[in-house]
Amino acid sequence: MNVLDVPVVKCSDEGFLHITEQVAIEEPLEIYIDNLPFYMTMRLPGEEVALALGLCFTDGLITSMDDVSGANYCSDISTNKVNIFLSDTRKERPVRERPKQFTSYSSCGLCGSDMIRDLTASISKIEKTVTVAFPELFAMQDVMVEKQAARRSTGATHAASIFDARGNFLSFSEDVGRHNGLDKAIGKLLLDGRIGEAKIVHLSSRLSYEMVMKAARLRAEILTGVSAATSLAIQVADALGITLIGSLRNPSGNVFTYPERVGG
Repeated sequence: MNVLDVPVVKCSDEGFLHITEQVAIEEPLEIYIDNLPFYMTMRLPGEEVALALGLCFTDGLITSMDDVSGANYCSDISTNKVNIFLSDTRKERPVRERPKQFTSYSSCGLCGSDMIRDLTASISKIEKTVTVAFPELFAMQDVMVEKQAARRSTGATHAASIFDARGNFLSFSEDVGRHNGLDKAIGKLLLDGRIGEAKIVHLSSRLSYEMVMKAARLRAEILTGVSAATSLAIQVADALGITLIGSLRNPSGNVFTYPERVGG
């Protein structure tokens, strides 16, 4: 269960009322690679293996399930610790430590062009193979909203939903962290062997450069968000060939890059 009933005092013009409210559960998850610590995040309990695999994929550590020999919960700490084991063929390639630049960029002195070049160096530009009628994006967004059970109960989660080139639903997840929600949805595709079908990603959150990078690893062509996009997200999407659409709320949205993928 990923929600918890807690007592609260509801304050309003009518006075104070003692009620029970549902809140989203937030717990730590440790991700290990071959028994070595790799990453720690706060997450909504559930789908931990998918989260760990999705993170490894969007971080560039693995490119498919061929790079993984196993994934399981560590028995000593229940479901709050997951171990991913790399395959022998993956171990033949260098296994780097998780890069630190994603946190240090916010305070470093690099100029914008240097940052974009560094961020996009390991990802080839995404070619256009998808065209979708703009109104069809709202139908996909509605699918995501309908699946947000935890948000309806708590109002405290983000969601990600992934579709193929024809708008067919592929994967969904929600989490207290917007990054985790997308990583979980991607991890499910890895487990299902359908990672190559992903073309359109919808998010319930704002569009930051990290989310664009994750979508780029997925080779998605269209990325939308209910909220606004940041300047760096727009620049990275432009560099990588992704159609970025912010503030997508029926009947409108802001297409920042590659509008040719979106028809009337």
